[in-house]
Amino acid sequence: MSLELLSMIGGGLAGFLFRFIATQQEAAKQHMDWLLKAQAMADDSADRAANRGTHLGRRVLVFIVLWVLAVAPFIGALLNIPTWVEGERAPWDLLGVFTGQWHELKGIIILPELRAALLAAVGFYLGGSSLAKGK
Repeated sequence: MSLELLSMIGGGLAGFLFRFIATQQEAAKQHMDWLLKAQAMADDSADRAANRGTHLGRRVLVFIVLWVLAVAPFIGALLNIPTWVEGERAPWDLLGVFTGQWHELKGIIILPELRAALLAAVGFYLGGSSLAKGK
């Protein structure tokens, strides 16, 4: 092989290699720019979300759930306000027209759904306050 041929092959390989490295660096730079933009958008979204909620809103939510779960049923039981619940009905009677029965209860009734709402509200309230203390 002549020196000119080796020089052309070497120059071509070196040009390809340098162009490939430049392209990879450009792609990495563009990827980093996209990541920075995405992080800036996520930070902006988090800042806007942090400004939406207030301590007053969480306190009102907890107060309402506590009222529904504890205070209102207790006052209702003290004032002898009857509580009516639907009894068991046949599986074929979807609306409970033919087999549905109503029973009067004495005392306080707390449904599992209301207990779950209380646990969620208290967890949300305490979780938000513990996060604020960590700042």
